Amino acid sequence: MENNSLMKMLLDQIRQELDGALDDIYVEDVRVGVVYSGVKITGGYGGIAATQPQSPQSNSAHCSTLPKAGDMTGKPASEIMEMVLSDNTLKAVVGVATLNALATMICDRNPEKYTFSDADVLDLIKPGDRVGMVGHFSPMIPRILKITDQLTVIEKKDIFDDRINVVREHEAAEVLSGSDVVIITASTLVNGTTEELISMKGNAREAVLLGPSAVMMPQPFYDKGFTAVMGTRINDTDTMLKVVSEAGGTKHLLKKCGEKFSFVK
Repeated sequence: MENNSLMKMLLDQIRQELDGALDDIYVEDVRVGVVYSGVKITGGYGGIAATQPQSPQSNSAHCSTLPKAGDMTGKPASEIMEMVLSDNTLKAVVGVATLNALATMICDRNPEKYTFSDADVLDLIKPGDRVGMVGHFSPMIPRILKITDQLTVIEKKDIFDDRINVVREHEAAEVLSGSDVVIITASTLVNGTTEELISMKGNAREAVLLGPSAVMMPQPFYDKGFTAVMGTRINDTDTMLKVVSEAGGTKHLLKKCGEKFSFVK
């Protein structure tokens, strides 16, 4: 299942929020890094998204390159943001990063409407909760285990960690439908699986979209069943561009050019 419905909701909200101002917003820089990719738009706003390789199942002829490489800088942000709907994963990466930059601008323009929470994902977990986590958030695992020992991680990669139960994607529905708290990596916005995964959450009390790729526009995620959106806001775009170009990760982004943000329903 693709994320087209969710992405169209995000695109529609950005168009609505910015209205005619969107016509004057352009992409000033694009960096596709090994770990994260970044986009800078008019006004100095920046956004990021997790870089992911083209899916082997894709029918795209452009499996490891961007068809518009060299031609994106200077284009209207309204054009580049539409790339979130592409089957080409690298185009989707740039599209999500552009959405993030635009969403940051919108939040700054409407602080009374977009009020951040100081909540951490750990604040949403109670003792004894069954936690289903899509994506291996390694630094977070010891902290979760101090609250509950019922943690299952759904991960594509080979993970060897005897503290937790690790399963493959085909077991996602069983794990998530039986969880009290569902945590889904925001990288799924790029690979197109967010909607499919959130549809599996069953009666989970909390469903969190987590990670730097998360777009700072919570309502479309709430409408799909999430109860919280937690990501990274870029405060220093030029430094972010250097970090992603030098293969920096989440820790580098938070230390040098960003800060965590949370929206909780």
